[in-house]
Parts: sequence; C-alpha cells; structure tokens
Amino acid sequence: MFKFCVKCKRVFCHRFGKCNSTAIVCATLCVLVVVHVYLYPAHRNNFFRPRQAHKYLCDVQQKRHLPENILCKEKRRFLPNFKNPCWYEFSKNSTYNRLRCLPYFHIFGVCKSGTTDLFHRLTQHPQIVGNRGMMGKETWFWSWHRYGTEGFVKANPKRFRTLENFADFFQIPKLSDFKMSPNGSRYSDIITGHGDPMDFWDHSLWWLIPQNDQNASEPTVLTPHLIQHVLPDIKLILMLRDPVERLYSHYYHLGYGATPEDFHVDVAASIRYLDQCLTRASLRSCVYNRTLCANLPTPLFSSFYDVHLANWLDAFPRHQIHIIRTEDYSKNIKQHLLQIYSFLNVGDIDEKTLNKISNTTKKYKTARKEKAGPMLNRTRRMLRNYFREPMKKLSSLLKDEKYTWADVYNGQD
Repeated sequence: MFKFCVKCKRVFCHRFGKCNSTAIVCATLCVLVVVHVYLYPAHRNNFFRPRQAHKYLCDVQQKRHLPENILCKEKRRFLPNFKNPCWYEFSKNSTYNRLRCLPYFHIFGVCKSGTTDLFHRLTQHPQIVGNRGMMGKETWFWSWHRYGTEGFVKANPKRFRTLENFADFFQIPKLSDFKMSPNGSRYSDIITGHGDPMDFWDHSLWWLIPQNDQNASEPTVLTPHLIQHVLPDIKLILMLRDPVERLYSHYYHLGYGATPEDFHVDVAASIRYLDQCLTRASLRSCVYNRTLCANLPTPLFSSFYDVHLANWLDAFPRHQIHIIRTEDYSKNIKQHLLQIYSFLNVGDIDEKTLNKISNTTKKYKTARKEKAGPMLNRTRRMLRNYFREPMKKLSSLLKDEKYTWADVYNGQD
C-alpha cells in the first residue's frame, strides 16, 4: 500500500511536470489512510471489502397505515454487565437516564399446551422474573398489539404499538439488582421473559409488514424474522401438544362452541372450508389467510405445527429453540424444569425449592372444556387421520419420531 502511494505521487508529478504542493498533500493523505487501516484492524473490512446490501428493503417511505418498520430500525447494543438484554436511555438534555430492557426468553407457543403453567414455574427461580403483562406472562405485542388489534378484530392504525411500548412490559426494578464480581465490577444475573403462545401460529396480518408484497398470496417475512432482528440471541421455548387434543382445548378456550357434538360439526366444516382453499392455494397461504381463519368455526389452522415451525427455523438456528412435548412435561415436570433452567443458563437451585416448584398445582385449566367432557371418539379418529401427514412432516423437520405422537395414540384407537 505504501508503494501504491509513492506510485500515485510519481504519476501525479509526471503528468503535471513537477511535484507541486497538491501532489505532496495527496501522497501524504494516502499514507495516513494506510497507517489508519493497519493500526485499526477492525476498520479494515470497511476499506477493502464492499458493504453487503441490507437483507431487507428499507428505502421506501414509511406509510401511515403500516406499523413500525422494525427491520429497518438500528440494532441495539446491550449492556455487557446485564445478563438480560438492557440499555440505558438518556433524556434529551442528558440530565438523567433510565434502564430499559427487552426479554431474555420467549415461550412462543402453542396455545393450550401448558405455557402458562410452565411460565409460572420458571419464574419461581430466584433469577427469573415475570413481566408487567397479563398474568405476568403475556404482552400480546408481536401478533396483535403491534397491529392495533386482538385476535381477528380489524387492525386499527390509531392503536399501533411500537417497540418502545413493548419495552414497557419489562420495566422491572429487580433487573437492576447488582452483584459484585470477583474483579470488583457490578453485574446483574436477573432475567425476564414473556409467553405469548399465539406468536407461533398467528401471522394473519403479515401483509402489514412493509417488506412483504401486499398482493402476494403468502408472506416472506413474519414475526420470527422481526424478533431475530431485534433480539438475535433470544432463548426460545416451544411446547407442542398432541394437535388433536390441543385443538379441542383451544376450541373451548376461545368460546367457539359448548359441546362435543358442536365440536364434531365444526371440525367437519373447518376441514371442508380449508380443503376448498387448498384447491386454489398452498397450505401456507391458506393458514395465513386472515379472512378464511376468521370465518372457520374452529382454530384448525393453529395445529399445522410443521408449517408454523418452519418459519421460526428459517429465522433462528435449531439450538436456539428448546422444544418439549406437553405429554412428556406432564409426566416429569422436575426433569424438564432442570433442562430449561440449563437452557436459560441460570444457576442451580436447592432440591427442596425445586421439589416445591415441581409439585405446585397446575396453574391453568380450561373450565369450559372440563364442563363439556371428553371429545367424541369419532371426532378424534377424524382429526388423527387428518393430521397424520402434517405430524409426519413435523417429525421429519425435527428428525424425531415422537412428534407423530404415535406413542400417545397406541392402544387408544
């Protein structure tokens, strides 16, 4: 590079017949640039390699009817002395600052699989705290409040929520409880999280994400891609329950019907409507079709685990997602808590406390389902046949046969 600067000087002098002050200044600047690059290796790529184009389109003007353009927001740098992702927010006149945080972990699915029970037990660990949302667990941000809606209510631009609103849920004083490290520095090992199980499956407002083509039949960018941009290291936890029994609980939880007979009729109708959609569109297009989903008499679309999980695996590596079956969790809560505590990289707790957490009464049950009683056998057979192929695809995706739930079904048919 130094030779290059000398050569430039010679060429410049030869062209103009003499080495005037301009040539000398140019050569000097060239040398300074070279010295800077070699003294600061971290900057070297900026000089010798072109910047890669941003993965997402950000040169379009933000439209008023669209929610916050998250993929075009600058990524935050979090404080190194906090285990949880936190930063200090300074006032405009820099007279004070406040601690702001986002979640360290997220139980992102699936509804009626035991997520409330699991979240409650996790937050009994001395290093884990809940949030300021519903039940200390749910924020409803990514799938609903970000778009100014809840469930299938029409999106309202006046009610759009932003990442700043999301961070308000994690304004937890305990996060700033500091300990002293051996080297004398202060650090906080407290973490917080949230559990929004609808985030796994409800992507029906995908067309409001600016990077998606509103005229396309299915999305390119979904909630997991937004979360990955904001929290690339977040710990994700997914509870998967037998899709047939889960659907039955979900049906009563949302108040679709009141009896097993209602459920049977509504399942048959849902399958028929979805099959009609599949004659002209892909399964992914159909289960993210907001109009179709809002009009189905059951939440059948939420049980296509293979379709929904593929989106998350497109945004996050497999090792960043801890997946458990509800049936396995229920049989040995203590073992699964230990595995999740390890996944979250929190400290060990004494045996007495762990036993107390494990033996706590189940946190939440669907009262309407308890009143209605068990599913009709003919409905169960119909749904098991219907979901057989999606379950095979899920087990193939996860390379684990247990996600066909064959061990659960054995002896029941």
